[in-house]
Order: sequence, then structure tokens, then C-alpha cells
Amino acid sequence: MQTKVAIIGAGLTGLAAARPLVDAGCDVVVFEKSRGLGGRLATRRTDLGPIDHGAPGVPSELALALGGAFWLDGKDNARGVGVPGMSALARGMASGIDVRTGVTVVALDERPDGWRLTDSDGGDRGTFDAVVLAVPAPQAEILLAQLPDMVADLARVKMLPMWTLLMGFDAPTGLPQGVQDFSGPLMTAIPMLAKPGQSGAERWTVHAQPDWSAKFVDIDKAEAGGTLLAAFRKTTQLTVNPAYIAVHRWRYARVGRALGRPFVANRDSTLLAGGDWALGSLASDAVASGEAMAARVLTRRSAPD
Repeated sequence: MQTKVAIIGAGLTGLAAARPLVDAGCDVVVFEKSRGLGGRLATRRTDLGPIDHGAPGVPSELALALGGAFWLDGKDNARGVGVPGMSALARGMASGIDVRTGVTVVALDERPDGWRLTDSDGGDRGTFDAVVLAVPAPQAEILLAQLPDMVADLARVKMLPMWTLLMGFDAPTGLPQGVQDFSGPLMTAIPMLAKPGQSGAERWTVHAQPDWSAKFVDIDKAEAGGTLLAAFRKTTQLTVNPAYIAVHRWRYARVGRALGRPFVANRDSTLLAGGDWALGSLASDAVASGEAMAARVLTRRSAPD
């Protein structure tokens, strides 16, 4: 009988788990609460061109396999990036996988024939032999409330927020088109024109410092954007007004304290939870966690009863 696997979350971890399971012949469904794929492999489409506003890169070999490009960012960091934006990598990873977007799973109920999933509208999303939670640890805790041992493990994980400012300009800024590191509320500014395959108008992604983001995580977007823009102006001596400006809050952007192993699982490994937070903050950690969970599901499937 074909093993049915539900994966909750279509970010890097969830898609990295889905691929080997699909390739091994499992019946896999990925549920994603957002309208798009990729999680922090995020690209904002604007009239001035795409602006990446999540993960700045992935392992180069992964990006190249998915039609992306190699980028040496000028800070001695070799990254793999998507073209025309990071979200293109997620679409490549999801090719041939049953991904259902706009679905928020709110309950997992263990039954004799497997785990039944219920969505936020009260809909039955089916029963599965195994469930992989590829979401931030605090969100996984909510879904695993009936399993105190797993929750206790997840509670040790610390995740940090990050505010991100996005800007596009219809006139040259005169700023150096290279990655810049800052202090104060700002951490890193990344010009899209520095990335492979980019042209056209200047577009910038400015990530705030984790400490500042944590302190002001609950301020409104207008206040966060105004503060970050003012700091960017002061630091860079920017005189040109952006033609496009937006701000995004990543509530679970970085890992302050990792789990220390690739995932957590219940006793029979029919319910697993993982993400970059299991091993660290890197995109490669997210991939490693997803692949490890897939391997555990496949090992359990092949084990004798």
C-alpha cells in the first residue's frame, strides 16, 4: 500500500522533505497557509522589478540544480540565488509535488488509521500515515499540544524576529551597489542589482538587527518602516526618495538557540517536526532537517511490522 504523507509548510524544509518522499513513491500532499511557496525564499514583485526580502541565499549546488545562479556577494560569502528572484527556487523544488496553498491546518487527531488533519474552516483534509511539520518551532508547539514530550523539546528552541525594509528607486541613488553591513537598528543592506541576472531600477533589501527587531517586534509596519528608512538615510547619506517602499516582519526569521538535532518525533515516528531551527539559521540547515525527516519516514515504511 502506498504511504500517505502530509507535510505542513511549503518552505525550504517542507519542500526538501517532499522531494525524496515523492521520488520514493509516497503519496505526498503539502499544505501551505500562504498563497505562495518558499517561506523565507521570498520575492516581492513590484513595478520596478523583483525584490528578495527573505533568505539572502541557499547552498550554491541547490540553486544551480534549480536553474538559479552562483553569487559571490562581495563579503566573501558564496551564495546560491534564484533568478529572477529567490521564490523561483521554491517553484523549482515544488515541481511535480501536490502543494495546496491557502490551507491552514489547525488540528492533528490520531486515529487507528492514521493522523487526520483539520483546517481552519473545520474541513477534513484527510488521514495520513505520517505527518511532517515543517513550520517554525512555536507554531509546531501549538499543533503538538497533545504530545508534551515533543512540546518540551520544542520549547528549548529560541527564534528571533526580523524587520525588513524594501525599497525601489526610479532614479539612481549614487550608492555603491554592493552588500553593506551596518550598526544601530540596521544590519545588512543588499542591492538587487548586485545579484546575478538583475538589471533595471535600483532595488534594495535592508534587514534590521535581530535585537532591535525583537525589542520592537509589535510596533506597526508604518512606524517600523519609517524608523528603518530614516536610519538608512542617515547612515548612507541617501538623498533620493524611494518610488516604492514596503516593510515586512519575519516573526521567526533567525534561530537564537537550535534544537541540536535534525528533528523531533513521536514514539513511532509517524509525527515529525523540523526546520532550520533544528540545526541552525542557515538554508542548508533547513534542507538537512527536511531530508532527515524524509529519511526517517522512509526507514519506518520499510521496517517490518
